[in-house]
Amino acid sequence: MFVVVLFNMSNIKFFYHTSFSLPDSKKTAEWLESVINLENKNLFSLEYSFISKEEMIRINNKHLGHSYLTDVLSFDYSKNKDVYGEVFICEATVRANAETLNEPLFTETNRVLVHGLLHLCGHNDKSKKEQEAMRALEEKYLSLV
Repeated sequence: MFVVVLFNMSNIKFFYHTSFSLPDSKKTAEWLESVINLENKNLFSLEYSFISKEEMIRINNKHLGHSYLTDVLSFDYSKNKDVYGEVFICEATVRANAETLNEPLFTETNRVLVHGLLHLCGHNDKSKKEQEAMRALEEKYLSLV
């Protein structure tokens, strides 16, 4: 397995455990930091890891007891208004979702990036109402890209 840290802006880091990489890590980090500010939070430390299907299933099973694949998992260590967490993204699942939804890969990637971040900002998506609110926030912040 290889790990490449392609970009480290302030306290936002991107780790690539697959051949995938963001086209413009600097712009992406700036956008994510603007989302944090708009959520009235402070950035402490934020790490994104792009991982394989197998690794996503392993992490999902180990930490949540789920033995299935998902596109994004967030681990929140935040305190008060400080955003501190890790977000794992399954690149293959994001690609498959983009194809199924007929969305550009860039858009779907940004959607999971911001979705994971919104969890770290205190938003949930357990109920139908929360899912609708989360989707509305995703759309709001995607419009800023």
